[in-house]
Formats: sequence, structure tokens, C-alpha cells
Amino acid sequence: MKDLSFLKNHTDKEIIKLNKQLILLLDKQIKTIEKKMVEIIESDIELKDKYARIQTVPGVGKVLATMLIVKTNGFTEILSARKMACYSGVVPFDHRSGSSIYYKPRVSTMADKELKKILHLAALSSIRLKNDLALYFQRKVLEGKNKMSVLNAIRNKIIHRVYALIKNNSVYENNLQMS
Repeated sequence: MKDLSFLKNHTDKEIIKLNKQLILLLDKQIKTIEKKMVEIIESDIELKDKYARIQTVPGVGKVLATMLIVKTNGFTEILSARKMACYSGVVPFDHRSGSSIYYKPRVSTMADKELKKILHLAALSSIRLKNDLALYFQRKVLEGKNKMSVLNAIRNKIIHRVYALIKNNSVYENNLQMS
């Protein structure tokens, strides 16, 4: 049997080169799309105002603010924080069947996983900053709560705070009392 290892090395290098070119093209297209999304938000006074106010919540950055505006169509489709929390999969639901079968509450698997992932990163970011969410996290962990369930509660709090800012047309104020 003939040794074909020289062919394998040549083919692998060619495939890797093509993949790198494709990755560069995709990165360029992603940047163009992101730039266009920001331009659309910046061109509408109301969206620009909401975009800026949302980012005053600890942990909420450009990515989450943009995603919330897109997913809610400028906060005109999903009108309540509770519905958004359910949509994003941060609300635990009881699982019961009559009086005999009871499972511990779990979050829905039908959630928008991309939004949930970005909310998780926002929650992680918020507990690293000096704010009331970080204090809440520390307090609950010291009480013996599971860290992931506390992070899930923080995700829920972030959504509720964003919707409160939109509803009240205000900005987030960190009322952290330093002792």
C-alpha cells in the first residue's frame, strides 16, 4: 500500500487556510451587522434614549441592551417584565401532578437560549461590581443558597429593573449604602 501522508498534510493546510478565510469573512459580516444595528438604534430618538437608560443597570452592556430592544421590538411586543422573564427562561416553574408527584421547581427548556446566555453573563458581571446585586448575591450565598439559583434570581432582577426603567422613563440609581 502506498503512503499517502504527504497528501493528508497538503489537504489539511489547504482546508485550514480556507476555514481561516471564511472565519475572517464571517467576522467582518458580524461587525457590519452590529454596526448597522447600532446605527438604527442611534437614528431613532426613542430607541436611543431607551438604549442609554437600559445600560445604567449594573451588568447590562451594549450586547444585552441591543438584544432586549431587538427581542421586544423596542419594548412594544413583550410588555411586562414577568412575560420577558418567562420568555428568557429565568422563572422556575413547579412540576406537580395531583397530590402525589412533586418535582422541585425548574426553569423552562423552551426559553430563548441566546438571551438567557447573555443575561447570565450580565448577572456574572453585575456581581463583580459594587452594587446592590453583588450584596444580594453575597448575602444569599452566605445563607446557604445555591450559587446558580441566586444567579438566576439576579437575571430575573435585571429584567425587572430594565422594564421598570422603561416604564417609569428613568435611569437606574445605585443606592448602595457603604458602611
